[in-house]
Amino acid sequence: MMAKTLNPGARQFRIVILVAAALAFAALGIESLRHYFDYVHAMNNRGGQDIMRGVQQRATLTYWLFWSALAASALLLAAPKSTVWIAYFLCVAITVEGAAQGFYLAGHGHLYQPLPAINYAMFDPNPVSLASPHPGNFVDGLSHDAGHRRTTVNEGKIADPRLIYVFGGSTTYDVANTDGDTWPSQLSRLLGAGYAVENYGVPGFSSMEALGQSLFAFRDAHVSCAIYYEGWNDLRNAHLTGLHSDYSDYEIPYLSKVLLLQWKPGFLQRNSLALTYAASLAAPAAGSKRAGQVSADKDLRLSKIYKDNIGLLAAIGRTFGVHVIFIPQIVNHAILRQGAPADNRLMEAYIQRQAMGHMVDFMNQDLADAAAQSQTIFLNAVEAVPWSGEDFIDTVHFAAQGSRKFAEAIAPDLRRICN
Repeated sequence: MMAKTLNPGARQFRIVILVAAALAFAALGIESLRHYFDYVHAMNNRGGQDIMRGVQQRATLTYWLFWSALAASALLLAAPKSTVWIAYFLCVAITVEGAAQGFYLAGHGHLYQPLPAINYAMFDPNPVSLASPHPGNFVDGLSHDAGHRRTTVNEGKIADPRLIYVFGGSTTYDVANTDGDTWPSQLSRLLGAGYAVENYGVPGFSSMEALGQSLFAFRDAHVSCAIYYEGWNDLRNAHLTGLHSDYSDYEIPYLSKVLLLQWKPGFLQRNSLALTYAASLAAPAAGSKRAGQVSADKDLRLSKIYKDNIGLLAAIGRTFGVHVIFIPQIVNHAILRQGAPADNRLMEAYIQRQAMGHMVDFMNQDLADAAAQSQTIFLNAVEAVPWSGEDFIDTVHFAAQGSRKFAEAIAPDLRRICN
């Protein structure tokens, strides 16, 4: 009969697991509830302000709900003697994840937010330009067409409209806006039935990737004009030690990481920071940070490479009979005057925060000089626009109204140049 009596140590063990599971469930439940309200708020208040915001909030909510479910399971399994050890291992997993969150918080200043699953399907490796948009619909209002481009709304066009191709990084792709609100789509509407615009912008792309794109983009269609909105992404190479003339020492690992071109994680790894850290230990160090020197000065090495790239883009355009147009980069100076925000650390690793505005000015001047030297068009009408903080969602990316102002500024000149 004594053998059936529960060992006091076992009883205490169950109590400890029950308490730990209850505390974990309470904490995770509260955090899940907070992120639920954040998600509802994001979905109800998008209004053209960052189309991916709701998707990110949903992914974050899924993460906290997943760990809340594990805590709830541990709480239920801790009561029966036969399953208390399962509850124990669940509590260990929750504790390890909590420790990983603490480590992440110390290094980043905020808790971990998993990337949405759709982010891993949006871009494919490309042998020439490193990456290209994968055709498909990813979010309501964000899609890629069959030509591996961000979808541009070209409605009501004549049978054979004049084609205008636009190239650049995320500011051309227009990451925050729906397909219909991107500045290429708004430009297409403003130009009317006789013009069609196609968007070759890809997040993270610099003038180097534009070279690869341009070598082949003009071969299968008669293109009237090519617009290049460049400068910001080239700046991430500023003050790197021994910068290669093709940016290859930094560009390839950077874009591979930003566009998620490597191995695609499953649900469990996306929603476990501890597993993500464990996987990173076995990953190659190709994306490690390059050596450099923080400076507020103009990088003469980068300047030469950038101007050479602009000259080559002009030459490619002439080869195919395309009018090449360069547009200076527009930024949110209200933010830059305060110093660049922390989430842009990858973009400006070796640039003093307060110097970002001046560095953009240097790149725009290089763009103007290279355009003049190559006898191509430098369209600076956007610099006369009265920009405000409401035109941007961050340092450099347009809100819907900013994209509209940008398109309105260049449309009259493009109608004349591309006629």
